[in-house]
Amino acid sequence: MRRVAVLLIFAAASVSSCAPVQGVQPQITDEPNLRAANAEYDRAILAADAAALGRIYTEDFSFVGDKAELRNKQEQISYMTNGSLRMLIARSDDIAVTRLGADHALLTGRFSGRFRAGATEANFVERYSSVWVREGSRWRLRHEHSSLIP
Repeated sequence: MRRVAVLLIFAAASVSSCAPVQGVQPQITDEPNLRAANAEYDRAILAADAAALGRIYTEDFSFVGDKAELRNKQEQISYMTNGSLRMLIARSDDIAVTRLGADHALLTGRFSGRFRAGATEANFVERYSSVWVREGSRWRLRHEHSSLIP
């Protein structure tokens, strides 16, 4: 009986030592892969690469833009690749990753660059938040929200 009690105490101590500290999110063990997926997304946006965007976005992808527009996967791919908007320079920085579960993560950052819309060229800086899900060994983008910085 004493041996069982010792084993139960050991088991309880082992489990509690694995629990995350209150308020501290555990690190995503493959955070470099998530950051690489986000960089791949930046390149796909810059290249207006519909095939790459199709691979990056999940089937239930949704986008909320700075004017409160809501687009699904196909609408966002069309918007980014139909030629009415052309990214000339664009990149993410100031990226932070927060784990939301075993296969989900919140990525926030700043996206800045220069675009052309019709005859107009302008610089932009926006803040974004994006929810990524791991499907197998690949991170895919499920939701994104962006807000222009005035």
